[in-house]
Amino acid sequence: MMKEQTAASGRFFTAPVLTLMALGFVLGSCEYVVVAILPDIARGLNVSLGAAGKLVGVFAAGYAIGTPIVTAATGRLPRFRLLTALMALFLAANLLSMLAPNLWVLYASRALAAVLTGTLTAVGLLFVGEVAPPEHTARAVSMVYAGMSLATVVGNPLNKTICALLGWRAAFAVILAAGALLVPVLFRTLPRSGACAGGSGFLRQFTVLRDPRYSLCVLMTVGCYAATYMVYTYLTPILTEVLGVGEAAVSPLLMAVGLCCMTSNLLAGWLGERGGVTKTPAVLALQAVLFAAMPLLFGSRWAGLAAVFAMCLLMYAISTPVQVHALALAEREHPYAMNLCASTLSVAGNIGIAVGSFASSELQAAVGMERLGFPGAVMALAALGLNLLLLRSCRRR
Repeated sequence: MMKEQTAASGRFFTAPVLTLMALGFVLGSCEYVVVAILPDIARGLNVSLGAAGKLVGVFAAGYAIGTPIVTAATGRLPRFRLLTALMALFLAANLLSMLAPNLWVLYASRALAAVLTGTLTAVGLLFVGEVAPPEHTARAVSMVYAGMSLATVVGNPLNKTICALLGWRAAFAVILAAGALLVPVLFRTLPRSGACAGGSGFLRQFTVLRDPRYSLCVLMTVGCYAATYMVYTYLTPILTEVLGVGEAAVSPLLMAVGLCCMTSNLLAGWLGERGGVTKTPAVLALQAVLFAAMPLLFGSRWAGLAAVFAMCLLMYAISTPVQVHALALAEREHPYAMNLCASTLSVAGNIGIAVGSFASSELQAAVGMERLGFPGAVMALAALGLNLLLLRSCRRR
């Protein structure tokens, strides 16, 4: 009913769409919180920066491994009921992170939060199909991801400030409070049609990987996100130690970074409506050039800051094209894998984040944070090659 009313009115900024954007904000706050407060966690738990940096990789690995399993296994559950159950577990996972007595418990709680964040993202994107008109699907998808980027605009600087005043645990308390406030809004605005989350048999859903138009899309996304997170994992120490930015300026710069990330998601929505994955090779080529030049640009504070902002402007530009491509492919030819395809960007992106963050955790001590752009450029070039193969496969079909 709600889908029909929304489509009939042709309105885009409806309460359900804005609610899904708010969900994206809460999930993004959970996903990106460690990047902003990484040094504070290391000091608070008395561990090395490299050990704390692995929290980014742990989250990404939990997201990448757990999300496809949970989304496929819960594909036959009623969508709204699944959403509310996942939100309850999400709040519990963040409570555990807030109370973690040591790094190993924090690793475990972040891995659990990652699986829940990924599954909630997939279910939220399936709700897009109910609450947004078909002609605005790409824009609605980009708004969900824009909500996640908004977390870097508001959440990361806020968490950095709260950390300075109350300690790193307070950042997780803010996420917990935001999630709790969102729950009654979800109950009020989202449809309860009783539709299942999507998908069919557990193992059958994974057979979509045999289609090169899907598997190449996944691999290209992995390469793109791995390239970015070679550098982005150590964003805060790069600002302070490599570029010599004072601690007082870090929060405003994180807000500027967040604005660039949000703009990147809006750019992704624009690309999604104007050619999708046929336009993304240009994005990946620009990434490769930028990362190759980054070690030189980091020699100057202002050039280095410009490089960081440019990285964030390109960071999510492939997101909506990739997700719309996967959903459209599932709807046309692989409806049995709809639920799994809804998590494509989240899962593939977090595999890339895990690869990039774990690699940079090992490399930053050996080659220095200022040279992490070189392996990032290699990853971006690999993603570009996979994108071109994807387009070739699409033309053949």
